[in-house]
Amino acid sequence: MIKDGHMKFADIITALKPDTQYVNSIGGLPATEEDFNKVQWVVGEENGQAILSTTNPHSEITWVKFKAEMDKL
Repeated sequence: MIKDGHMKFADIITALKPDTQYVNSIGGLPATEEDFNKVQWVVGEENGQAILSTTNPHSEITWVKFKAEMDKL
């Protein structure tokens, strides 16, 4: 099975930090750090709704680490 960008993105995030919640609003794999910084990370919950932020709260997931994993694909 050939994986699309969303699935590869999920695989990379899981490899770096399992159970991380996010919204990949860029539509696949980021081509640049600028694209990577558009990912929305779940930082909390209020009244059953996720609170999202483009400020990445996970030190385990950086553009450099993400790119290194992506280059392995």
